[in-house]
Amino acid sequence: MMNLKTRILILSLLLLGLTAFCCILTIQAYHSRLPLVGRLFYGVGSAASAGESEGTTPMYTGLKPGIDQPQGVYYKKRVLVLMYHEVEPKPSDPSALPAEKLERQLELMKANNFHWITMDQYRNFVLHGDPVPNNAVLMTFDDGYESFYQYAYPILRKYGVPATSFLIVGTVGNPRHPGVPKLNWDQVKEMSKHGISFYNHSYDSHLYEPTDAKGRHLIPALTGRIYLKDKGRRETEKEYEQRVTADLEKANAVLERELGAQNHVLAFPYGAFSKPLLDICAKLGIDVTLTVKEGLDKPGQRNGFRLNAGGTQNNPELQLALMKQASKRLGHAHFDRSPEQKREALWTLAAMAVVAALLAEAARRLLREKRSPGPPSQGPGASFPPAPGTGTPAIP
Repeated sequence: MMNLKTRILILSLLLLGLTAFCCILTIQAYHSRLPLVGRLFYGVGSAASAGESEGTTPMYTGLKPGIDQPQGVYYKKRVLVLMYHEVEPKPSDPSALPAEKLERQLELMKANNFHWITMDQYRNFVLHGDPVPNNAVLMTFDDGYESFYQYAYPILRKYGVPATSFLIVGTVGNPRHPGVPKLNWDQVKEMSKHGISFYNHSYDSHLYEPTDAKGRHLIPALTGRIYLKDKGRRETEKEYEQRVTADLEKANAVLERELGAQNHVLAFPYGAFSKPLLDICAKLGIDVTLTVKEGLDKPGQRNGFRLNAGGTQNNPELQLALMKQASKRLGHAHFDRSPEQKREALWTLAAMAVVAALLAEAARRLLREKRSPGPPSQGPGASFPPAPGTGTPAIP
């Protein structure tokens, strides 16, 4: 049986380890409130403390245009996924990219040894660790705007750039759908023959929905239970799963019917996701998803980062400078796990309390043993009483 001193040593080491782990979890859970600590843990310029929505990182801070590096290597065994929305000659929407800036971006990428890959290459890289070239870039365009066919597609063809377009499938070829004009299936099929691949951006769930009767709290429709006006209540978990499953299944079925290939990729509307949504994707065989959080993607990272490269404020030269520093500025990005880390910290505190109680009990027992008198000393010359029944030997 383990003696008390050994037990105390083991419990002390265990308590020390739990304390360190609890401190780490607490820092990770609250690092966004402590920018200095966040930088120490996640690196200078990382996206660790950035929000989950677009445009939350001051991308160009401290950057300057540089000279072309035709042989430059900026990152290996990683992929930088770029995200765009509308592309127009003279956009009025600040989220749209001027067409001349898209062309300038491509010129700079080509001159600086960046290599464009396809979605198939990206998926095999993420799922199986297949090799990709140094400085690998995946070009993605969201929402399926008609302007993609009119302005972006000719530029991409000019430079031989493969790209992916994420379609709100219910809007394709549907001029009655409200909003900016979208692609039709003839355009989609033409582009699919010339290096453009098409994937799921929901069937018709690219919108915010209320979670209460007064509509004070809105969420992206795919991420959680919404309020049902006709029933006067929120969805049940089962109703939520059925609604989202039906939307994604319908989108994938239409894509397969029109393009002749199964779809296993989804770009989340607004980049928003939740654990229930990820679980639904897994059940549907959607094994690669993409958000709008900035970062570099690596093998095994099925829920991917993307860098926003669109918008009227885009500066192609500074964007290239950022891409060259992607490993330093974006390579430490991670998704916020604060709620889980807070729960883990509480469980760790509970374990610390149990270990501390066991340690205190062991220490108390050891102290009690030290204070209690031991058996009399049996040193040299000590006399022993005769064994019972032997009597005292006679002395001659």
